[in-house]
Amino acid sequence: MFKTILVPVDLTDRHGPAVDRAVELAKASGGKVILAHVIETIAGLKEDPEDRHFYDRLERTSRQHLEQIGATVEGRGTTWQMELRFGPVARQVMELAQEFGADLIVVTTPRLNPSNPTTGVASLSWKISLLAPCPVLLVK
Repeated sequence: MFKTILVPVDLTDRHGPAVDRAVELAKASGGKVILAHVIETIAGLKEDPEDRHFYDRLERTSRQHLEQIGATVEGRGTTWQMELRFGPVARQVMELAQEFGADLIVVTTPRLNPSNPTTGVASLSWKISLLAPCPVLLVK
């Protein structure tokens, strides 16, 4: 059913359950998992060597993190690929979904507080769920 599953991750380890669901779904349909990380660019930073060094360090760290997650995905018998982008996160995730023809986006979402349900309304997962060109699975 889902042949191309996009999983946006940050540099934390809280995405394990989302990656697990994506692997299960990809495995069931013979699909692949695209692990994506977007490095948010800071508007107004000048293009000088110090800024470039900052982004280069972030890129190296991000690649290492994606490779670690990818090794887990591959170890579970699922095909995967890495995508690393720069820019506004929500926009880049939408572009990746369109570029790769994603059938599903699996994203980690914060748990909502029942006494204050609007807390997560501005979260990245909320934005992705509204803007996505395909179904979105929110994993808590």
